[in-house]
Amino acid sequence: MRLTRVCNQRCLFCLDRDAQNGTWADFKALRRELSRGRGQGLRRVVLSGGEPTLHPRFLEIVALCRRLGYGHIQAITNGRRFCYPRFLASAAAAGLSEITFSLHGHTAALHDRLTRVPGSFLQALAALKAALGLPLIVSVDVVINRLNLPFLRELLELYAAIGVREFDLLALVPFGDAWRNKDELFCDFEDPRNLSLLHRALELARSGLRLWTNRLRPEFLEGYEDLIQPPEKILDEVRGRRRIFSRFLKAGRSPSCSGPACRRCFLRDFCADLLRLRLEGSLRASGPLCMGGGPGESFELGAGDLFAFAEFFIRSRYQAKGSACRGCSLSSRCGGMAVREIREKGFGVLSPVGRPHG
Repeated sequence: MRLTRVCNQRCLFCLDRDAQNGTWADFKALRRELSRGRGQGLRRVVLSGGEPTLHPRFLEIVALCRRLGYGHIQAITNGRRFCYPRFLASAAAAGLSEITFSLHGHTAALHDRLTRVPGSFLQALAALKAALGLPLIVSVDVVINRLNLPFLRELLELYAAIGVREFDLLALVPFGDAWRNKDELFCDFEDPRNLSLLHRALELARSGLRLWTNRLRPEFLEGYEDLIQPPEKILDEVRGRRRIFSRFLKAGRSPSCSGPACRRCFLRDFCADLLRLRLEGSLRASGPLCMGGGPGESFELGAGDLFAFAEFFIRSRYQAKGSACRGCSLSSRCGGMAVREIREKGFGVLSPVGRPHG
């Protein structure tokens, strides 16, 4: 549930800046939506923004969620309002179950540079420590970027030492301020130095920290395949832009987000397949050629709606290659292995075919 279109930070990487118009959701409309969700059997609600705690009736909304019967109520927040003890205690008493703090640096200098608000680190850190003392689930979101990647492991270690056990590592999304500040923020994980820094942080998952990844491409997680985001999350991405994609699928109108940012976008392969489907009329699946994979099921233009195609893509076209595939003689004709299988079996099961001699 998006509660606000306002935020008290100006993060360099904000993908949502252009949607921030200083307003918040109407309480009656929120109540209708929350009631509808319970009527559909939903039991968990995530309160987000903008910055959700800036909604003037935030505590009432939390209490409403509990009265309606939601068993888990989570807020995704920069955490700064929770540094006020009475506000934090009131939110917990109203029924808040989990707080996800967005923290992007291990020092005030780094975090405040990214949020562009002096003092935001000290406020969020105080709130985090206080929340850990309450019967709440506490987790941390980190947006990975060029400025904090060299210190990503130290960042995780700092918050783990305080008591956080669960982290979500988010890739940059090339919209809003994130794209306007791309030269300062985006890091290329095809560069072995950057990939090494990422993997150095991911090693902490082996020591008991619970790490999740969000929008990181599967090929960058070789050796950490269990941390690849579940492919079904693509459905959430499609749901968020369903009108744009549906217009393209039905009428061939290019998505409004098309342009130079596409190569940085997590959905670039999905969009490329939408375009091919429009141009060719059908798409066919195939498995990894090194393992005898041949043509599989096909999807015809007009055979189903956008979500039917998204499910086909996840099942049959969402593929990745491992580092060994670069030396395979079949690589130019092969899409790789389905990400679903890679999460279960790892990239190591692929058997690259050597290039012919002579």
